[in-house]
Amino acid sequence: MNNVSLLEQQVFAARKKLSTQEQLMVNEYVDNNSVSPVAAWLLWVFLGQVGAHRFLFKKPYAALMLTLEIIGWITAIILIGFGFLFAVWIWWIVDAFSIQSWLKESRLQAAYNGIMQVTGKSVEQLSGINYTSFDGGAFVNYNNQPQQPQQQNNFDPNTGEPINQQPSSANVEPQQTSDTSASQSINTTDGDDTNFSKPNE
Repeated sequence: MNNVSLLEQQVFAARKKLSTQEQLMVNEYVDNNSVSPVAAWLLWVFLGQVGAHRFLFKKPYAALMLTLEIIGWITAIILIGFGFLFAVWIWWIVDAFSIQSWLKESRLQAAYNGIMQVTGKSVEQLSGINYTSFDGGAFVNYNNQPQQPQQQNNFDPNTGEPINQQPSSANVEPQQTSDTSASQSINTTDGDDTNFSKPNE
């Protein structure tokens, strides 16, 4: 599951808890704060080779794309620059297949922020799905999950076999005392199994 799918799951679950009026307000917020598809495609067509569409979506390596384009045109006189220009051209074509997912991501992020603006509650509270920051590397938050106790296994360094732990002395002493008292009871009766704890009738 990729980043956009995680955010989509969280936003959709939160929107189910909103009233009709709140959903209309969130839709208006999304329209005003997400990237316009028309602007995105126009920038890709006319200024895409200088990374304008990447600057619009705040994607990484936008400055690198612009730098390679400039270096390519400067060094085109000695033919080396055509290699840079060709690489940027391939990059520009590949980005065309990513713009649609970037547009979806922009609208989901705007909806995420809009829900908090309208309701005053976090999306995590409304959806019941607790993910970490969308821009981070890990998304599922396991901090609230109970931690299972870890069992410590001791192994013999020579054979690699597990070592059986001996019972502690605190547990052994009562057993020894019980065995000693039992043996003393048997010795005093000289083999007689009569129960002397009850009075004779």
